[in-house]
Amino acid sequence: MIQAIETRYKGYRFRSRLEARWAVFFGALGIDWEYEKEGYDLGNTGFYLPDFWLPQVKMWAEVKPEKLNDTERRKCEVLAQETDHPCLMLIGVPENKAYEAISYAVTDGGWPGEYEGVSDGWALTSYVLTAHRLREGRFYWCLSISDTDHFSDTENAVNAARSARFEHGEQP
Repeated sequence: MIQAIETRYKGYRFRSRLEARWAVFFGALGIDWEYEKEGYDLGNTGFYLPDFWLPQVKMWAEVKPEKLNDTERRKCEVLAQETDHPCLMLIGVPENKAYEAISYAVTDGGWPGEYEGVSDGWALTSYVLTAHRLREGRFYWCLSISDTDHFSDTENAVNAARSARFEHGEQP
């Protein structure tokens, strides 16, 4: 099995360059981030240390090179339910596209309001990771993103993340 390369950025030691690239992306987008802020005991689901907490948008983010496996996804589900905050699933390097988040939806006026029509249970919601200008503190919620959609702030953040070099102590 191939080992990820630990990477230093902004005083943090990331477990992989992929995680560090996401930190560069968030920073370029103006989104505050906290890396591995807190670990959680999820009971029968096990222990979980989410990759990022994004305080401005009140979301967790899990970074993986490939789709989350069943165990990883279950941990995101339980975390979303227990903390009342969605968990973004960030697969691969940053792109100018929609990313899915796992949320726990309720119909009794609870978190979050846009899910009022969803029966109690898990909801999968797509977000474009751009600084939403109309609703500060939120990512742009969408059903999908088309090839004709263009978000210049997201594109700039993608370029910053993809061009970041961490070799020999360089800082992006």
